Amino acid sequence: MEKTLSIIPENPELVFIALNPTEEALNNKAVFSRDNAFWNLLEKAGILENSILKVNLKDRAKEAFLDQKHSKKKFGFADLLPQVYETDSNKVKIPKDAVSHLLKTTPHLKETKKIALMGQKVVDAFARNFEGIKKWKNIPVIDSKRQFGCIGSIIFDGNEIELFAMPFPVNNNVKNKHEYYASLIQ
Repeated sequence: MEKTLSIIPENPELVFIALNPTEEALNNKAVFSRDNAFWNLLEKAGILENSILKVNLKDRAKEAFLDQKHSKKKFGFADLLPQVYETDSNKVKIPKDAVSHLLKTTPHLKETKKIALMGQKVVDAFARNFEGIKKWKNIPVIDSKRQFGCIGSIIFDGNEIELFAMPFPVNNNVKNKHEYYASLIQ
């Protein structure tokens, strides 16, 4: 099996899926290890306990997703394209089989109840692969705010998985992202 930064425990409640790892994440062997933005978001949303912010950045993904030390629920993380190392997401091309490959080859992913698709490219990749899943452009916009949340569900290997469109956790101008992320655990 290919080496990835994915960390998904058995029977997770929720798995976060991003597009691809950065070179920095690969060097650190840990996702979102550059700054506190992702972790602050999950803490503010009530997904992880405040104690995660006291952990060294390079150790947070392991403690949060593998060791499950900072929540009463099981969460996981995966990249849609774990072998593509590019910081500029505009340069990333998603192969047609990327979603099915991820679902078939990532241990425990198909056991989850919910998947948070982080960002437009990830949302649209799932929408291309499954009927009835909203594309990014079809997510309603009310008062200039995209209404992030559930965009449908899929059945994979007999398990129903709800899919949620979420703004990417860092480097965008979406205000109060934590409110959207908090809806993942309600």
